Amino acid sequence: MPPLFSFRLNGTIVPMIFIRRERVNGKLTGRRHIAVWIDGVGRFPVDDDEQLREMNFPRHVLECRNETEWEKSSQAERRTIKNEGWQRVTPDELVGALMSAGVIKWE
Repeated sequence: MPPLFSFRLNGTIVPMIFIRRERVNGKLTGRRHIAVWIDGVGRFPVDDDEQLREMNFPRHVLECRNETEWEKSSQAERRTIKNEGWQRVTPDELVGALMSAGVIKWE
């Protein structure tokens, strides 16, 4: 069974993420679009902020945590782990982590 993951956007837990492949004229482009669902707000896209030319902070801080590994860790290990196991990721890194964990399959 694949591990369970939790997700946060700007510090808020998101119950659902949506990953879809971009199509132009019916053909896959290789780009991915990620959106999140936040209760009371709804569904909205998360940009990767990788194309920004300005030296600003990213508008979206996306984080994930492998809940299966987090639950397996001991109390002593948890005290040494930064940020309670949350890892800041870009949308592409998130897809890569989910693929390597076997949660999603991507061709």
